[in-house]
Amino acid sequence: MEYAAFGILGLIMSALAFWAAWYVIVLIARWKVFDKAGIAGWKSIIPIYSDYCTYKISWKTAAFWAFLVLSCVSGFLSGQISTLTENGNAVPALISILSTAAGVAVTVINLLMNIKLAQRFGHGVLFGLGLTFLTPLFTLILGLGSSEYYGNPEEGLPSRRIFYR
Repeated sequence: MEYAAFGILGLIMSALAFWAAWYVIVLIARWKVFDKAGIAGWKSIIPIYSDYCTYKISWKTAAFWAFLVLSCVSGFLSGQISTLTENGNAVPALISILSTAAGVAVTVINLLMNIKLAQRFGHGVLFGLGLTFLTPLFTLILGLGSSEYYGNPEEGLPSRRIFYR
């Protein structure tokens, strides 16, 4: 019986070690993406600021602020929905609709940002979809692969090449 417990504990510890190593590798890849774009890699570690810099690399920073506001609105409204349902009250339709609309808007903005990020590195829409749905894997390809940053004309970030794709 105790051997089974040690086996399960070993399995859990192995999984944690794997995920910790995976997280460090993805962190290094994200650092390299920032380096390729000409932004200091350490900025990829700071939670909200790294998202701001990612929007700066790929799109317009105005989209970041819209994303942030809509995320906050969606989170607040979702919290209101759960509070109303825990008390046994019905959820007002307007709160439910607004929460869903804000959540969909956040998803669309994030999808567009990933497509723009892929384009800034010379990839297409399918790569952007990969960045959205398989983020760690495609960040590894982008950061540690041979992808080159071509600049962001929308934010005025310089290109490492003379032309844009």
